[in-house]
Amino acid sequence: MKKLVGLLLTVSMVVSLALTGCGGGSGSGSGGSGTKESGAKDSGSGGAGSVAATKAETDGGSAKGDSAAETSAPDKSGEKITLKLFHNWINVDETPYFEELAEEFESTHENVDIVIENVGDPDYKSKLKVMLGADEAPDIFFSWSGEFGQKFARAGSVLDLSKYYDEDSQWKDSFIPASLVPFEYESGIYGVPVRVDCKMMVYNKALFDQYGVQVPTTWDEFLDVCQTFKDAGLIPLALGNQDPWASCHYISTFNGMCVPQDIREKDYNYKTGEFTDPGYVQALDMLKELNDKGYFTPNTNAMDFDIARNDFFIGKAAMTYMQSIEFGRCAENNVDAGVFTIPAPADARGNTHLITGSPDGFMISSKCKNPELAVEFLKLMTSPKWQERMITQLSSPASIQNVHNRDNSSEVMLLAVEECKKADGFVNWLDSDIHSKIAEVYVPGLQEVLANSVTPDGLMAKVAEAAAAVQASDTDE
Repeated sequence: MKKLVGLLLTVSMVVSLALTGCGGGSGSGSGGSGTKESGAKDSGSGGAGSVAATKAETDGGSAKGDSAAETSAPDKSGEKITLKLFHNWINVDETPYFEELAEEFESTHENVDIVIENVGDPDYKSKLKVMLGADEAPDIFFSWSGEFGQKFARAGSVLDLSKYYDEDSQWKDSFIPASLVPFEYESGIYGVPVRVDCKMMVYNKALFDQYGVQVPTTWDEFLDVCQTFKDAGLIPLALGNQDPWASCHYISTFNGMCVPQDIREKDYNYKTGEFTDPGYVQALDMLKELNDKGYFTPNTNAMDFDIARNDFFIGKAAMTYMQSIEFGRCAENNVDAGVFTIPAPADARGNTHLITGSPDGFMISSKCKNPELAVEFLKLMTSPKWQERMITQLSSPASIQNVHNRDNSSEVMLLAVEECKKADGFVNWLDSDIHSKIAEVYVPGLQEVLANSVTPDGLMAKVAEAAAAVQASDTDE
């Protein structure tokens, strides 16, 4: 019988910045990217080399069978086996998802007991670090991709799953190719992606029609659209930056646009980062321009993320930068929404055809005594049946191909999938993609830039100093 350990909503421990991932919104606090936004299904929001060619698929038909992920016959050995599952998906609809998933797995594995424990961000990060360093390590646990997950791979805390992918090519080939790459480290693959989260500008179609506004295709057009709504007395861009992971998502995107990709990947690697390219200052200038011109929610640094986001849902704001795991909230609030990618400036020197975001997934502890069973559980979770439930029950984009269709996905989700299909790959959430000690300077510094208490050049000088200190320390922590 599966036992569900109660939600640990108020764990009293210091948040470890060594495990920064992007967080925010209901139940996710401030922390790393792959973020959970307001009311989202927790992503939340990787490290150098996390940019991959993305070829997400939109399929007009239903998912076909579960052949790539069917579980084995019941275990008749008589030995009682417990698999401990730890995650940070704490919303009301997520609890039954995991309970029912575990129950199905147990029904075909009579001697297996799945014990589930969950806790929201930021407590998740600190508790996970403690658990992995002790004998109570979970067998299977949620992880963001990129640097957040690569830290565990470097430390030997998680299993390289390459052999399981190689042994089951049908399972491996079922994934969106770009979803596996951010879980790679050196020659191994250390995670199983269960959803692909991306960031898109979501807009209110009714307001665009009312004011005769077209979807912008250049940075200057984007600024003109913002000015139109400001002149009309509306908030152009709903943003609550009380927890600065929110503005960090903008910088994740702008860095991808403005910094040459090879330089950015080198800088995001904690062993080689310098952060001296002028593109980083250009990205901060773009963020500052949006705020200085009054396009963000007023007093954005003091504004709670959820409160600001609600302005979009009630029609007081025309646009908001939203993760795809949150798209379901548009329909819940009766907003007819469209999506577009923020267009890049004409002089941008980076890759302007990337999508900001990353896959979220699960890893298997190196202390797991039954890794084959743990892999089987994750195969079930990434089967077409349970991936479709990921879409319909959790409003989260699937990590496998050919499951999104008009029967199970909203129009805005299908549009986002199409944008991913056209993109060159992912630029991961900044605060999950860089060393925690660098993020400790960079991310809070975004509030200072918006408050005009530090210049973009001044912040990047501090970031460069932090990067040099990390290299000099020659430590992963």
